[in-house]
Amino acid sequence: MKNGIKNTVAIGLFLLLFHMNAFSQKEQSEQMIQMLDYSRPGTNHSLLGQLVGTWNFQDSKLPFVKGTLVRKPIYDGRFFSVEITGGKIQMPVADGKMKEDYYKSQQIEGYDNPRMGFYTSSINNHIGSDIQYQTGVYDAAEKKLIYDWDSELIKGKFQKDRRVIRMIDSSHYTETYFEQRSGQYVKVRELNYTKSGG
Repeated sequence: MKNGIKNTVAIGLFLLLFHMNAFSQKEQSEQMIQMLDYSRPGTNHSLLGQLVGTWNFQDSKLPFVKGTLVRKPIYDGRFFSVEITGGKIQMPVADGKMKEDYYKSQQIEGYDNPRMGFYTSSINNHIGSDIQYQTGVYDAAEKKLIYDWDSELIKGKFQKDRRVIRMIDSSHYTETYFEQRSGQYVKVRELNYTKSGG
C-alpha cells in the first residue's frame, strides 16, 4: 500500500515538473519571438531613414555658421550614424590651451521599439565633455521630431534643451535649438539643411 502511494506521488511530481518545464519552454519561445520582433526596424526607423544622405547646413541668421552632415544607416537600418563637420573655431584642449580646429560631432540615432521613443546620443569636440542622451517623439501632423535633454556644462548648473527637426520635403529640413529660460523654451539657433547627395 505504501509503495503504491509513493509511486503515485512520484508520478504526480514527474507530471507536474514535465508540465512546468513545457510551459517554461513555451513561455521562453514566445519571449524570444517577441524579442526578435521588437529588434526589427519598423516604420519609425523608416522615418529616420528619410534623413539619410549628405546635407549642407547653414544658420538662418549667421552665414558663417555652416558645414556638412552625413547620415548613414547601420545594422540594416536599425540605427543611424551621423557625422557633422562645421567651420574652424577655437577648441579647448589639454593644459588650459586653445587651438583652432574644425567643429565636429558624432551621433547615433534610433527608435526603441519597446519604449516607443526616439533616442540620440551625441558628442562633439567643442563645448562639453558629456555624452548627450536625447529622447524624442514624432509629431505626425507637423512632421516634426522633438528631442529633449538636460545638459550640465558647468557642474551643478543644469540646462533643459530641446531640438526640433522639421521635415520640409525630400531635400530640405530645418533643425531648431531651444533653451528653457524661466519655464519657457526660447529659440537660440535655427539651421537650414539642403541635401547634396544620397
